[in-house]
Amino acid sequence: MILRFEVNQAEAFRQGINVPKSTCHLEVDPATLDQTIRNLIADRMDGIDVCRLDVWGTEIRKVPSSPDSVWHRIVAHGPDFESLMAAIFENEADVTAQVEKAKSPPVIRSGLISIPL
Repeated sequence: MILRFEVNQAEAFRQGINVPKSTCHLEVDPATLDQTIRNLIADRMDGIDVCRLDVWGTEIRKVPSSPDSVWHRIVAHGPDFESLMAAIFENEADVTAQVEKAKSPPVIRSGLISIPL
């Protein structure tokens, strides 16, 4: 299966990796991956695109990159599978932190209730 994602060319350049295009296509055999890894990738897929997730109100959704509802692909620091997974793990940690923050009780300050942002 082909996975398509973005590569931060400046970061790749810093690492000495030549990435001629910011869009990367990577062939992966899902049968060789752990179920947890397959789920993390599949949750972010739209066709072959691996997209970023974000918290929108009470929902976890793909992030639109433009008004015409094209999804924002995840951005890795390199064109390889390890870099893609690092970007997915980082995105998963961000989403988990947002969900946990939303669950936190309101903070009361000077008689006013404010929800931590």
